[in-house]
Amino acid sequence: MIAIVVGFALVALYANIQKWRRPAIENVVFTPGGIPSAKPTPSPAMTPTQ
Repeated sequence: MIAIVVGFALVALYANIQKWRRPAIENVVFTPGGIPSAKPTPSPAMTPTQ
């Protein structure tokens, strides 16, 4: 039981240290690439195997 409590305390301590080390929240900017074309791309020709 004590080992579980110590484990939770270490995880909480680690999480707080990580939060203090990284003061600014990382922002992710998503830029859409555009409208995909309606026609499908051609597939490579299949060669029969013998």
